Parts: sequence; structure tokens; C-alpha cells
Amino acid sequence: MKSVGGKSEFIVKSSEVDLHGQATVPALVSYLQEAAWDNTATLGISLYDLLEQGLTWVLQRLRLEMFRYPKHRDSVTIETWASGRERVFLHRDFRIYSSEGELLGQATSVWLVMDVVKRQMVSVPEFISAVEIAPGKEPLPFAKGKLPVLQEVRHEQQMPVRWHDIDMNRHVTNTRYLQWALEALPVELLEQQELKEMDIIFRAESGFIDTILSAAGEATEDETVFLHRLSSTTTAKELVQAKSTWQSRAAT
Repeated sequence: MKSVGGKSEFIVKSSEVDLHGQATVPALVSYLQEAAWDNTATLGISLYDLLEQGLTWVLQRLRLEMFRYPKHRDSVTIETWASGRERVFLHRDFRIYSSEGELLGQATSVWLVMDVVKRQMVSVPEFISAVEIAPGKEPLPFAKGKLPVLQEVRHEQQMPVRWHDIDMNRHVTNTRYLQWALEALPVELLEQQELKEMDIIFRAESGFIDTILSAAGEATEDETVFLHRLSSTTTAKELVQAKSTWQSRAAT
């Protein structure tokens, strides 16, 4: 069976915008994940299909680039397609369009398959690898390579893991990790700047009875690039590594 791309439409809700009325980054990433779910369901390899085999999808890396943010009540269309495979790493791309067809943003992602009982990554099973990745849209550059390590922590914040932070995989959902990484930054930055690019690597899982330490620091002298690290205060394990690039907020 050859893979096919998919399109999913979303309306930006009032609960998904910031104080400027623009869709938040976690909200947009949740759209990407929902679009991926829709497309994998069409291909017979959705999360539910994997759970029947004792497996689940796990997002390992996401690189997002935004050109313009949609606002409250705007309609957006997410196009997504499987863009490649490298050993156990499955790549999926996304493009975000306005209702007028304007390209608002794009993203590339890396996914793994996990055994839900052993909590270990496994080789790509045959029923997934049997879905042949058909050439179609030009793939975005794969998200690969190391990110710079955060050396000097300038901002820190602790976040206890709550009930609503847990997803169907019984660990903290990745959009919450993304939110926590950004919330460690100064309010002045969040008010005056907007996220241009985000490259985030999900290294380990966490769950209930844990507190997450979100740390960040400037990566360049012009203070437009930040490095991030999320770690568990219970195990001291590094959970997330990320790099964010910022630009002046567009006039409204």
C-alpha cells in the first residue's frame, strides 16, 4: 500500500490564543498532531491501530518554522505526509495554510514506535513498513543532528506534573513540554517577540509525582536565540532539549 498525504482543517478557538489574539505555539503543534492522526488513520497505522498490537507512536523530534500566526476564529488547513524513513526513524512533514492559501508555517518531525508495556523503542513493525512512502511533495530537510547544549542557565521555572498533563501514552504530552520550555523565558520577551523557529528533541518520558525543571539561556549575543533544557527533579534525567529563535512581533 502506498502512503498518501492528508489535509485537516481547524478553527482557532478563543482558548488557543495568547493575549495578542494569535494562536499559541502549543495549539498549532496540537493541530499538527491531530492532522498526523487523521492521515495515519487513513493508512491503517493510527495510534489506535498500534495499541491493538501493544505499540504506540512517540514523537522524538519536531522542527517548526512560522511565517505568520493565525488569529482567533481563523481557519487553517494542515497538509501532512510521510516524508521518509531511516532505520527506526519515521519522518513526517507538515505545511500550515490560511483559508486563502497563504503558507503560514511548516514543520518536519521524527517518530518512533514504542512498546507500551516495556516502555522501550522497537523496530518498525511490518504492518507499518508495508505502507510504502510514495514520492509526492518535496520533503523538508530532515530534523537531524545535535543541538547546542545549554551551558549558562539564565532563566528557570519548576512545573509539577498534573492530571491534565498526561496523554494516552500515560506520560506527559509533548505539547506540555513545549509550553513549559517557553514559559521559562522572561515575560518581556514573550510580550514583545514571537517565535520564529523551534527545534525540540524529546529524550525521555515523565509522569505523575514528578516536577519538571525548565531551564533556558541565550545562545547568542543578540538575544534572539535561546537554548532550553527540561529535566526531572525526581530522577535528574534530561527530558527535553530545544532551541528557539525569536523575532519582533508583527504589527497587529
